[in-house]
Amino acid sequence: MLAAALLAAPFLEPWLFPLAWVAFVPLFWAIDRAESSRRAILYGWLMGLTAHLIGFHWLTYTISVFGGLPFAVSCVVFLLYAALQGIQLALFALLVRRLGVGPLLLFPALFWVSLEFLFPLLFPWYIANSQVAFPWVIQTADLVGPYGTGFIVIWFSAALYRALFTSAEPSKRILPLAYACLAIVVALAYGFQRLQSVGDEMASARKLSVGTVQGNVDIDMKWNPVLAQKNLDQHRQLTTELDAVPLVVWPESAIEAIIPETLQALPLSVMPAFKSERAYFIFGAKSFRGNPGQPGGKAFNTAFFTDAKGRILARYHKQVLLAFGEYLPFAKLLSWIPALPMADGFTPGPGPVVFHLPRAVRVAPLICYEDLLPDVVRRFVGQTGANVLINLTNDAWYGRSVGPWQHLRLAQSRAIETRRSLLRVTNTGVTSLVNAKGELVKTLPMFTAAVMHAEVDVLNETTYYVRFGDWFAWVMTIATFALILLHAKRSWLRR
Repeated sequence: MLAAALLAAPFLEPWLFPLAWVAFVPLFWAIDRAESSRRAILYGWLMGLTAHLIGFHWLTYTISVFGGLPFAVSCVVFLLYAALQGIQLALFALLVRRLGVGPLLLFPALFWVSLEFLFPLLFPWYIANSQVAFPWVIQTADLVGPYGTGFIVIWFSAALYRALFTSAEPSKRILPLAYACLAIVVALAYGFQRLQSVGDEMASARKLSVGTVQGNVDIDMKWNPVLAQKNLDQHRQLTTELDAVPLVVWPESAIEAIIPETLQALPLSVMPAFKSERAYFIFGAKSFRGNPGQPGGKAFNTAFFTDAKGRILARYHKQVLLAFGEYLPFAKLLSWIPALPMADGFTPGPGPVVFHLPRAVRVAPLICYEDLLPDVVRRFVGQTGANVLINLTNDAWYGRSVGPWQHLRLAQSRAIETRRSLLRVTNTGVTSLVNAKGELVKTLPMFTAAVMHAEVDVLNETTYYVRFGDWFAWVMTIATFALILLHAKRSWLRR
């Protein structure tokens, strides 16, 4: 329980980031003293369950509003969700208990990276996200993605436990901690150097002036046909407050009309008025192909790109859909059950698409929680050459909670991994700009109708992580499976 509280705390308040460095010490203590492997697994699962209950407590509101469920039912659903996500820590405890800690106590770090990489999470989070207030240590993300910081944190926790709570001889207690501290120093030195060099690149980079609109349309006002025109007028009125910027961006589902995929231009009744005839416009809306609900019909969560006259120049369909929100898992199988009504969900898009602006500016239009997925963002940059990241999202589902801020903090790592500016344009907040160092530059207050003018750095560096992907996570995963096979072989020989 203590380990869970220490792990969850930095995800609620970033300035509590030091707690993550000792969060796993109580778990190692419990695993080491567990009566059996089953008990160790139970301790790991309890830590994972409790950490999710504390860190993502606001999901009860989201489940209730999003699913239209009574609050008591949403609490039960959230408890089940946390119980399933706790399996990640249960597997970690099992691996540590059965395979040991290895030379210099490196095995727990191997196991953790493998689980961060492979274990499916509905709301992806990484140990590295707990360190957003400690920018020096997370700059290794442009080399190894979000996994390098997690490796060092877990290694340090294991070494600290050995040094404080075991009776081993001094050399075996102190040496692993010394090496773990050396790894921290190396990461900090790299971070210091990269913050300097990236800062120099940003200072000399071209700038893209962007005007963003935060319409502040709450959930109870969204998708109501009576209020749709009022909501649209809210966005159009706010747009008139912007200067003559070359790009204007509205958030996800800002236009509530469902747009046919074949539409060539937006009607004048929908288009906002721009102060520059050369402006470009990005907005989110639902779109459809054919007749949704009929054979061949498809619905999409789409980002549209138009010129100042409303001509649609490009569109991007969201690739990674949110389970139970945008599609129903196993829907095709469930549709065979008689008398079970099945509603068609969204269809995933074919792949990354960039929006081309003058002067070789290529915008990656991430939708909803795609800015939380390292591999998706990496492919945008690596395959299409995107040099600006823009996220269109609607976090009103999280209510007045820490949820929208958590979404922002989890997304900050994408800027470091790709060394790209990340501009997040949201419906109710948090509309914000994150620079290529992962720093929060500016933001709008939540649940406020407002506009934000941002000068976005256009950077073209290709990072090691973009070029080579999850090589580090794959190495750790292969090493973990090799240890599992070796342990299985030894157990078989003993039997």
